[in-house]
Amino acid sequence: MTVTIVIFAAIALLLILFRTVHGDAAAVGGVDDLPHSTEAIDLPAFLNLVDPAEEIFLRANLTPKVFREVQRERLLATVEYVRRAAKNAGVLVRLGEAVSTEANSEVSDLGQEIAMTAIKLRALALLALCFLYVRIAMPDMHLSLLQVPTRYEYLVEEVARLARFKRLLQASRILRAL
Repeated sequence: MTVTIVIFAAIALLLILFRTVHGDAAAVGGVDDLPHSTEAIDLPAFLNLVDPAEEIFLRANLTPKVFREVQRERLLATVEYVRRAAKNAGVLVRLGEAVSTEANSEVSDLGQEIAMTAIKLRALALLALCFLYVRIAMPDMHLSLLQVPTRYEYLVEEVARLARFKRLLQASRILRAL
């Protein structure tokens, strides 16, 4: 019985690892495909939800029962943002892979950087989701998730660099999609 559980867990871990590295299955040929393939994230709202100072403020100003209820709602909203960041990172893995095959070495290098950053963000986001579900069950537990929106912001800046480099007129529309 124990061997079966270990084998099942190993297979599940390998599938998660493959999906983390490979990204979403949808093909992304270029930056133009992003508005149709990604889900927008309100980065200031995301940062507010994971700000430890905001949690400290709420804890100090709400009764324990109300704090737990509010914190649970905030954690559920954070789960949605982290899920979107993981999905978008998966799409950006594909974008980075597509761009890294271009003949221009600067564009190719930038594509490789986007792919690697997206893989790291995706892995971090999937790990953060696990922790978030634990926190939803136990809202008094302390855990900082500031790395997820910070890395997501960096990844969006890299995509913006790529859009500017390729002189895309619709760069602002593409960035709003992220």
